Amino acid sequence: MANLGSQVKKLAVQTNFRYIQNIESLSDKLLEKKGYYRGYPCGHGHVIRDVDSHWCYFCVQKIKNNVCGFDVNYLHPNYKHKYASLWKKIQITNFEDCWETRSASKRICIASYRSFYANQKSENVTFHKAIYQCAWGDVGSMVVTRICKNKNCCNPLHLISTWNRIILPEKIIPFEVDFKAEKLMQYAKLSAQDKTENYVRAEYKHTIAHPMEANDPPEEHEA
Repeated sequence: MANLGSQVKKLAVQTNFRYIQNIESLSDKLLEKKGYYRGYPCGHGHVIRDVDSHWCYFCVQKIKNNVCGFDVNYLHPNYKHKYASLWKKIQITNFEDCWETRSASKRICIASYRSFYANQKSENVTFHKAIYQCAWGDVGSMVVTRICKNKNCCNPLHLISTWNRIILPEKIIPFEVDFKAEKLMQYAKLSAQDKTENYVRAEYKHTIAHPMEANDPPEEHEA
């Protein structure tokens, strides 16, 4: 199998991330001054996006922390059924292997940042980008690349954007592609209490940065 670590090192470029303390409490006007806006929710339920490339602020934080994981039961209602359907078209094997799609189409219609202002509530995106945004996070208009060079692969651990770290995690945690009645009921309860985000974050598996990785460029810490 190809040396995926060296492929990531060639393709992943650490992009400057503008960290803003307590960003959720800012008004729409202040957000705009910082280069962000409140837009259409991503699959993970976040709404703050970059003005230019439309990536999701909290999803990019997740990617930069080298966290790859999701539970389809806790995805935003506008996405979860679509993603559950997409995962059924992927041949899931070992984490290190390529996971090929059974789908005849290489593009699929799914909600996106454009749904905030477009008449059409879904957008044609590549199959592998949709999967990346489910497992890693929403990168807006930015490109997602297969580091294994297999054009049919949809293993999230073989997919990167410019936000990924050089050394990817070995596993996807959590990783739940099937609906569970008890989890769906719990999601409804957590949503009513506005506690979904904290619960989902607690399920993520954080990884320690590999010693071969260079430090990230300095972030802007703004009040």
